[in-house]
Amino acid sequence: MAKSRSKPKPSRTGALAPPVHVDVEVDKALQKKWAQALDVLQDAKREGAGAFDRQWEAVGAIIEHDPPLFLAGGLSTVKAFLEKHVGENERTARRLVRVAKYASPAEEDKYGISKLDAAIGFIEAQIGGPAQSRLPVAFDALRVPVEKDGKTSHKLLEDSTVEEIHAATRKLQRAENKTPVKASPVVKALTKELQTAKLRGVTVRFAGGKVSFGGVPIEAFVEFVKGLARVQLPRSPG
Repeated sequence: MAKSRSKPKPSRTGALAPPVHVDVEVDKALQKKWAQALDVLQDAKREGAGAFDRQWEAVGAIIEHDPPLFLAGGLSTVKAFLEKHVGENERTARRLVRVAKYASPAEEDKYGISKLDAAIGFIEAQIGGPAQSRLPVAFDALRVPVEKDGKTSHKLLEDSTVEEIHAATRKLQRAENKTPVKASPVVKALTKELQTAKLRGVTVRFAGGKVSFGGVPIEAFVEFVKGLARVQLPRSPG
């Protein structure tokens, strides 16, 4: 980890005091995990397309670790890590990470990366946010609702187009973003301030005088906190 440097402070005479250097010690266990994950990533990149799963699972292990493993490599952001070691933008990288995480190599060969990415987005819209473990629906059992001429049919994933899957996802998301009329005033107030693109999948629950949230993306955590700070709760929560 690079040394951090504090800003020079004015002395009583008005002159700037010399900067103070502080050594930041990086946890050895984090350094070891970083080195191991980076080795896997670099090996997979050299191997090429045949190592798709290994490459993107390694990227996922690095950026989704708490704290992110790239910190041990002297990198402070996901963007900096991806630019230096991966060569993809963050949006594309996260799409590929989730495909590698939830689909098998056989499924990747059968459906293709773009269709699997669309299918995962559809499933996440069904369950109200990113899956925390294995996806609850097998891809070969997935049925995509397709509307045509005022009628809805349910097609197998392999028979659906990427655009049809995206259209089904958008319909679910539009329905999800409408706060139920009978929702608690607390849920309504919180949901109102969390309706942004990055926080779209966040769920709000209020029961027994306690509020709980689900599906908060770590990269949008600051935006989430700012949204909460804007909330004006009703005087008598219920």
